[in-house]
Amino acid sequence: MGQTNAWTSEVDWHTGRWQRRSPSPPSRGWQPPPPRGLLPKRPLTFIEALDSGFRLLRFVPTLSIGSSLIVFSLWSLLLTAIGALIAVQFLPFFNDLSGNEDAASGFIALAQLGSVALSLLSLGLAHLLSGIIATGTRASFGARRTTLSMAWKSLSGRRLRLILATLLMSGINLGLLLALTAPTLLFLGADSAILAFVWAALAALLWFVALIWVNLRLAFLGSAIAVEDLSVRAGIRRSWKLTARGFWRMLGQLALGYFLSNQLVQLIITPIVFVISVLLGVGMTTTAESTTAQAAIAIVSVGLLLALTLISSAVLFAYFACLVTVCFFDQQMRSEGLDLVLIRAEEDR
Repeated sequence: MGQTNAWTSEVDWHTGRWQRRSPSPPSRGWQPPPPRGLLPKRPLTFIEALDSGFRLLRFVPTLSIGSSLIVFSLWSLLLTAIGALIAVQFLPFFNDLSGNEDAASGFIALAQLGSVALSLLSLGLAHLLSGIIATGTRASFGARRTTLSMAWKSLSGRRLRLILATLLMSGINLGLLLALTAPTLLFLGADSAILAFVWAALAALLWFVALIWVNLRLAFLGSAIAVEDLSVRAGIRRSWKLTARGFWRMLGQLALGYFLSNQLVQLIITPIVFVISVLLGVGMTTTAESTTAQAAIAIVSVGLLLALTLISSAVLFAYFACLVTVCFFDQQMRSEGLDLVLIRAEEDR
C-alpha cells in the first residue's frame, strides 16, 4: 500500500506498517449539554457548602422537610410516652417537690440542662435523615428531583441498617453522658458537694468535646450506608476515613450551619410564640369566670406551641442533614475525584 495515500491508510503502531484505515465511527449528531445541576460538580468553598444546604432544602422540600417531620413526630411521641410514664411513676415525688421552692428551682434548672442534653442526644437522628436525603443529593447534581417515596423505595435493603446506625450513635452519645456523670453521683453519695459540682462542670465540658469529636468523625455514617450500600461497620470505617482530612473545615461548616439555622428558625418562631402568649393571656383574662373555657384555651395554646416546636426542630434537622450530605460528596470530590465521575455520568445519560 502506498505510503502517500494518507487519507485511506494509517500506521499500525504495533508493527510499524501501513494498513487500510479503519472505518470512522458513525456520527452521534448534536446532543444538548448535560444539565448544570443544583449543586456544582466541583469541590465547594466554605460558604458554598453552607448555601448548598439551603438550596438542597428548597429543591427537595418533600424529601428533606417531609422525612424530618415524620422522624421527629415519631421521636416526640416516644419522648411523650416516656415522660408520661415517668410522671405517673414519680407523682408523689413531684407533689412533694412542688411544696419546696428551693427544691423546685433546682429541679427546673436540672430539667433545662436535661433538655439541652436531650437536644444534643437527638443528633443521632441526623444519621437516619442524612441517609434518606443522600439519595436526593446525588440526583441533584443532575438537576433531578427526588420525592420522599422515591427515596424510600431506593433504600430497599438499607433501611434497617440506617435505623441500627441511628440507634448505635444515640447509644454512644448516651453512654458517654452516663459514663462521665457517674462520678458525680458517687461524690454526692459521699457528701462531697464541692467535688460533685467541680466534676459535674468538668464532665459537661468533656462530654461536649467527646460528643462533637465522635459525631464529626462518624458524620457520614448514614450517607455512606445509603449511597454506597455499606454495612454499619463498613460505614463507620468509611466515615472515619473520609473525615481524616479537613477536620476543622468540616467542624466549622457543620457547627456554623447548625448555629445559623437554629438562629434563623428562632427568629421566625419567636414572634409567633409571642402572639400565642399574648392571645393566651387575653383569653384567660376574658374567660376568668369559665373554667372550661380557660382549660380549652390552655390546651389549644399548648398544642400550638408543641406543633411549632416540632416544626422548628424538623426544619432545623432537615437543613443539618442536607448540609451533612453536601459535605459527604464534597469530601469525596476533594479526596477521590468524585466530581470527574459525576461529570462523566451526566455526559453518558
